[in-house]
Amino acid sequence: MIYRIKNAVIAALILLCAHAGCLNPAVRARAHAGAASLSDIQVSNGEQQARITLSFIGEPEYAYSQDGKRTVALDIRQTGVIQGLPLQFSGNNLVKTIRAGTPKDAQSLRLLVDLTENGKTEAVKRQNGGNYTVIFTINADVPPPPPPVVAKRVESAPRPTEPARNPFKSSDDRLTGVTSSNTVTRPA
Repeated sequence: MIYRIKNAVIAALILLCAHAGCLNPAVRARAHAGAASLSDIQVSNGEQQARITLSFIGEPEYAYSQDGKRTVALDIRQTGVIQGLPLQFSGNNLVKTIRAGTPKDAQSLRLLVDLTENGKTEAVKRQNGGNYTVIFTINADVPPPPPPVVAKRVESAPRPTEPARNPFKSSDDRLTGVTSSNTVTRPA
Protein backbone atom coordinates (compact mmCIF):
# COMPACT_ATOMS: atom_id res chain seq x y z
CA MET A 1 0.00 0.00 0.00
CA ILE A 2 1.41 3.36 -0.90
CA TYR A 3 0.36 6.52 0.91
CA ARG A 4 1.46 9.94 -0.27
CA ILE A 5 1.64 13.17 1.60
CA LYS A 6 2.17 16.26 -0.52
CA ASN A 7 3.93 19.04 1.33
CA ALA A 8 3.27 22.58 0.15
CA VAL A 9 6.65 23.49 -1.32
CA ILE A 10 5.73 27.16 -1.51
CA ALA A 11 4.80 27.27 2.19
CA ALA A 12 8.08 25.61 3.11
CA LEU A 13 10.06 28.06 0.98
CA ILE A 14 8.20 31.00 2.52
CA LEU A 15 9.03 29.70 6.00
CA LEU A 16 12.62 29.12 4.96
CA CYS A 17 12.92 32.58 3.44
CA ALA A 18 11.37 34.24 6.47
CA HIS A 19 13.78 32.34 8.72
CA ALA A 20 16.88 33.00 6.56
CA GLY A 21 16.21 36.66 5.72
CA CYS A 22 15.74 36.36 1.97
CA LEU A 23 15.67 40.12 1.38
CA ASN A 24 19.44 40.14 0.97
CA PRO A 25 20.43 38.19 -2.23
CA ALA A 26 23.73 36.99 -0.70
CA VAL A 27 21.90 35.54 2.31
CA ARG A 28 19.26 34.00 0.01
CA ALA A 29 21.94 32.20 -2.07
CA ARG A 30 23.57 30.75 1.05
CA ALA A 31 20.24 29.69 2.53
CA HIS A 32 19.12 27.83 -0.59
CA ALA A 33 22.51 26.18 -1.17
CA GLY A 34 22.36 24.23 2.10
CA ALA A 35 18.61 23.96 2.58
CA ALA A 36 16.49 20.98 1.64
CA SER A 37 12.73 20.87 1.58
CA LEU A 38 10.72 17.70 2.17
CA SER A 39 8.33 17.37 -0.77
CA ASP A 40 6.84 13.87 -0.52
CA ILE A 41 6.53 10.82 1.70
CA GLN A 42 5.76 7.38 0.27
CA VAL A 43 5.20 4.26 2.36
CA SER A 44 5.32 0.68 1.13
CA ASN A 45 4.16 -1.45 4.05
CA GLY A 46 4.48 -5.25 4.12
CA GLU A 47 4.34 -7.91 6.83
CA GLN A 48 8.12 -8.37 7.15
CA GLN A 49 9.48 -5.24 5.45
CA ALA A 50 8.47 -1.60 5.06
CA ARG A 51 10.02 1.16 2.95
CA ILE A 52 9.53 4.82 3.74
CA THR A 53 10.75 7.06 0.92
CA LEU A 54 11.26 10.74 1.70
CA SER A 55 11.70 13.01 -1.34
CA PHE A 56 13.56 16.32 -0.98
CA ILE A 57 14.27 19.36 -3.08
CA GLY A 58 17.93 19.95 -2.27
CA GLU A 59 20.34 17.78 -0.30
CA PRO A 60 18.82 16.75 3.03
CA GLU A 61 20.41 16.49 6.43
CA TYR A 62 18.86 13.64 8.35
CA ALA A 63 19.50 11.11 11.08
CA TYR A 64 17.60 8.16 12.43
CA SER A 65 17.61 6.18 15.64
CA GLN A 66 15.56 3.47 17.25
CA ASP A 67 13.81 4.14 20.53
CA GLY A 68 13.58 0.50 21.54
CA LYS A 69 12.88 -2.11 18.88
CA ARG A 70 9.38 -0.92 17.95
CA THR A 71 9.82 2.82 17.32
CA VAL A 72 12.07 4.46 14.73
CA ALA A 73 12.81 8.21 15.00
CA LEU A 74 13.59 10.05 11.74
CA ASP A 75 15.13 13.51 12.29
CA ILE A 76 15.09 15.88 9.31
CA ARG A 77 16.84 19.26 9.23
CA GLN A 78 13.87 21.44 8.25
CA THR A 79 11.47 23.77 10.01
CA GLY A 80 7.72 23.86 9.68
CA VAL A 81 4.96 21.33 10.11
CA ILE A 82 4.27 18.22 8.06
CA GLN A 83 0.62 18.11 7.06
CA GLY A 84 -1.43 14.89 7.19
CA LEU A 85 0.08 13.29 10.28
CA PRO A 86 -0.49 10.97 11.99
CA LEU A 87 -0.83 8.27 9.36
CA GLN A 88 -2.66 5.24 10.73
CA PHE A 89 -2.15 1.85 9.08
CA SER A 90 -4.18 -1.34 9.49
CA GLY A 91 -1.84 -2.89 12.05
CA ASN A 92 -1.61 -6.07 9.95
CA ASN A 93 1.75 -5.03 8.46
CA LEU A 94 5.07 -3.87 9.89
CA VAL A 95 4.34 -0.13 10.17
CA LYS A 96 1.48 0.73 12.51
CA THR A 97 1.64 4.56 12.53
CA ILE A 98 3.77 7.48 11.38
CA ARG A 99 3.40 10.52 13.61
CA ALA A 100 5.14 13.77 14.47
CA GLY A 101 7.45 13.72 17.46
CA THR A 102 9.26 16.32 19.53
CA PRO A 103 12.22 17.55 17.44
CA LYS A 104 15.73 17.47 18.88
CA ASP A 105 16.21 21.20 18.11
CA ALA A 106 14.39 24.19 16.60
CA GLN A 107 15.76 23.54 13.09
CA SER A 108 14.50 19.95 12.85
CA LEU A 109 11.39 17.88 12.34
CA ARG A 110 10.96 14.45 13.89
CA LEU A 111 8.88 11.62 12.48
CA LEU A 112 8.18 8.62 14.70
CA VAL A 113 7.43 5.30 13.02
CA ASP A 114 5.65 2.83 15.29
CA LEU A 115 6.09 -0.84 14.37
CA THR A 116 3.93 -3.89 15.05
CA GLU A 117 7.05 -6.07 15.53
CA ASN A 118 10.67 -5.57 16.50
CA GLY A 119 12.70 -4.37 13.53
CA LYS A 120 15.99 -2.98 12.25
CA THR A 121 16.37 0.12 10.06
CA GLU A 122 18.76 1.01 7.23
CA ALA A 123 18.86 4.23 5.19
CA VAL A 124 20.09 4.96 1.65
CA LYS A 125 20.32 8.44 0.08
CA ARG A 126 20.00 8.80 -3.70
CA GLN A 127 20.43 11.85 -5.90
CA ASN A 128 18.62 12.71 -9.13
CA GLY A 129 19.80 16.14 -10.27
CA GLY A 130 18.93 18.62 -7.52
CA ASN A 131 16.39 16.24 -6.00
CA TYR A 132 17.17 13.63 -3.39
CA THR A 133 15.38 10.64 -1.95
CA VAL A 134 16.15 8.96 1.34
CA ILE A 135 14.84 5.40 1.54
CA PHE A 136 14.42 3.97 5.01
CA THR A 137 14.07 0.19 4.89
CA ILE A 138 12.76 -1.46 8.04
CA ASN A 139 13.04 -5.24 8.31
CA ALA A 140 11.19 -7.21 10.97
CA ASP A 141 13.43 -9.24 13.23
CA VAL A 142 13.35 -12.91 12.36
CA PRO A 143 11.72 -14.74 15.26
CA PRO A 144 13.94 -17.35 16.87
CA PRO A 145 13.26 -20.88 15.70
CA PRO A 146 11.08 -22.93 18.01
CA PRO A 147 13.00 -25.17 20.37
CA PRO A 148 13.61 -28.63 18.94
CA VAL A 149 11.09 -31.26 19.89
CA VAL A 150 12.81 -34.04 21.79
CA ALA A 151 10.99 -37.35 21.63
CA LYS A 152 11.22 -38.95 25.03
CA ARG A 153 10.76 -42.67 25.28
CA VAL A 154 8.05 -43.52 27.70
CA GLU A 155 9.10 -46.44 29.81
CA SER A 156 6.30 -48.72 30.86
CA ALA A 157 6.31 -50.46 34.21
CA PRO A 158 7.95 -53.88 33.97
CA ARG A 159 5.50 -56.77 33.84
CA PRO A 160 5.95 -59.55 36.32
CA THR A 161 7.84 -62.37 34.69
CA GLU A 162 6.34 -65.82 34.39
CA PRO A 163 8.29 -68.96 33.73
CA ALA A 164 8.31 -70.05 30.13
CA ARG A 165 5.57 -72.48 29.38
CA ASN A 166 5.69 -75.51 27.14
CA PRO A 167 3.66 -74.82 24.00
CA PHE A 168 2.78 -78.53 23.64
CA LYS A 169 1.00 -78.73 26.96
CA SER A 170 -2.33 -77.27 27.78
CA SER A 171 -2.99 -75.74 31.17
CA ASP A 172 -5.06 -78.74 32.36
CA ASP A 173 -2.35 -81.31 31.61
CA ARG A 174 -1.16 -83.04 34.70
CA LEU A 175 2.32 -83.91 35.55
CA THR A 176 3.01 -87.57 34.97
CA GLY A 177 5.68 -89.42 36.84
CA VAL A 178 7.43 -92.53 35.56
CA THR A 179 8.97 -95.15 37.74
CA SER A 180 10.83 -98.11 36.48
CA SER A 181 9.69 -101.63 37.30
CA ASN A 182 9.55 -105.00 35.66
CA THR A 183 5.82 -104.94 35.16
CA VAL A 184 4.39 -104.34 31.76
CA THR A 185 1.19 -102.48 31.25
CA ARG A 186 -0.96 -102.94 28.26
CA PRO A 187 -3.98 -101.07 27.22
CA ALA A 188 -7.22 -102.96 27.53
